[in-house]
Amino acid sequence: MANGINNFKFYRSFRVRSEMNDKIFLKISLIGENNIGRTLSTDTRLVDFNLFSLSFKSSVQIPIGSRIKIEIFTKKIFNKWDLEVEGNVIRSFQENSEKKTFNYGVELIDQTEESELKYFITDYISGFSGKKLKDFLIKSSLSVREINVDDGVELFGLLTVLYREFSNSNINEILDQCAHILHCEEVRVWKINLEKDKLENIYHDSNCTHIKDNSFNKGELGKCFTTARCINTFLKEPKERDEDKFTLENTLCLPLLNKERKCIGVLQFNNKKGGQFSIADENMGHFLSLVVAKKFFNYIVKSKSTSIAHLNPELKDAFIYFGSTQKSSAIRSTLKKLKYGKTNVNIVGEKGLGKEFFAKYLSNNSEKDIFNCEDPAQLQKILNDTPQFSSSQTLILKNIDKLNYEDQKSLYNWIQFQDCKFITTSCRDLIYEVQIGKFNKLLFKKLTQSRFHLTPLRNRREDILTIAKYFIKIECGKRNLPLRELSPESMQFVMTHHWSGNITELEKLIKKSFMVSNNNTETIELEIKEIRGFKSIEDKLIFSSDNSIHPNKIMEMINNSIKTGKAS
Repeated sequence: MANGINNFKFYRSFRVRSEMNDKIFLKISLIGENNIGRTLSTDTRLVDFNLFSLSFKSSVQIPIGSRIKIEIFTKKIFNKWDLEVEGNVIRSFQENSEKKTFNYGVELIDQTEESELKYFITDYISGFSGKKLKDFLIKSSLSVREINVDDGVELFGLLTVLYREFSNSNINEILDQCAHILHCEEVRVWKINLEKDKLENIYHDSNCTHIKDNSFNKGELGKCFTTARCINTFLKEPKERDEDKFTLENTLCLPLLNKERKCIGVLQFNNKKGGQFSIADENMGHFLSLVVAKKFFNYIVKSKSTSIAHLNPELKDAFIYFGSTQKSSAIRSTLKKLKYGKTNVNIVGEKGLGKEFFAKYLSNNSEKDIFNCEDPAQLQKILNDTPQFSSSQTLILKNIDKLNYEDQKSLYNWIQFQDCKFITTSCRDLIYEVQIGKFNKLLFKKLTQSRFHLTPLRNRREDILTIAKYFIKIECGKRNLPLRELSPESMQFVMTHHWSGNITELEKLIKKSFMVSNNNTETIELEIKEIRGFKSIEDKLIFSSDNSIHPNKIMEMINNSIKTGKAS
């Protein structure tokens, strides 16, 4: 397993590329019991290099695994250099079958920041022109080699070697290599236990065999698991583990995904030797997590009792926010982050967009209470009869924009003594309400640490058919009918209708079509309403504007549109 991963790591690393006119010369000698000092090649060209590795071209065949000495000398640059380094040949491929040219990759041995090679590299880069230096800095800051067409065969060969070595390696061997590659003190694999709703440490490369289970939504492991994203943390205050007194100083966590692309665990690297985990470590960690995840590729999450809702296939994440576009996918990702965070969220949008549905989703299955601020009696119940909420609870306040100014101040005073998460919904933009003095600024800051704006259905034409098909599938399932499709006329209507009632209006219209239709029909005929025409651009803007945006802002849009039209 070591050769394949080291080979791939070498391929992905960033190295300074040398030019033919730099006149850097190499002399390669084989090191070994019977080959001390035996020169292999003087007809050698340096391709690229960094402090820990280099590659060169030669017409001489050198076996992989060979220990070699490389003498580097120059006749140009600022100074004349003459130094030597040692390393192991970890990769080779034939670049040109006709000329029999071989490209070799060498992992250098015993190189530190005080080695002579470092000063050679510094001197070499100092001779760059302004443009060349700029390009070099951009590439080095990205720290990952770009893959072009010419690399295709080589990369395919590398992945083939990796797959073959992986198939013959057990998980403990892989973890040992992971620790070596990322230069860290410890590597652990955590897998979700659906019956306990806990992350269990099932594999490790350290001597401590028993580590207590972790909550799936707390700490660095929980952040990585619930968001399926890389978590790289340097602890200001090191934590000591009770089980073995291991002191955790920094940690890098990568998600483990199954064949359904659902997170089923975490690959954790602890304590980077000599510092903290870098961007380059994150990139390599992502690759290693794919290798480890292969061992759990067929692990499917099917438990209905688990509170890990985002892993339950019965709860389709694709419809947390309807739509199949890239924008919809990005919004779903944002919603997941808000769900597992502790920030207070304000959801704003027109009626019929499912604001309460999203509020319940963002409560993350915690104990929740729902109050409608439109009802004065419910507000008084919150202020006078409701006990103090704990940090594990969520309070959902619907129609927060309906409160008068005095009630807003009373609510703000009450909130100061609560530890729970607040999720509020409103049909009006609270930012504008604060600007014109209709909404308490302090209450706004408290309740809107994060804001989520729902777009009207008429302004999401690319998602309407996807949403309609979803409701049709549900209705067909309820009635044990084969899946139906919209008729051409209904499809045209769906795509052009105004949808003032948004998703709720669409859902009701589809339900009604099933109630009045013949069960033997293959298509769905919706009740088609008159499609309105527009006499002017102002009429069109007013008609299709977002009602949750204040009319004054809409007028600004109209005026800007008129000015633009006159200018053109």
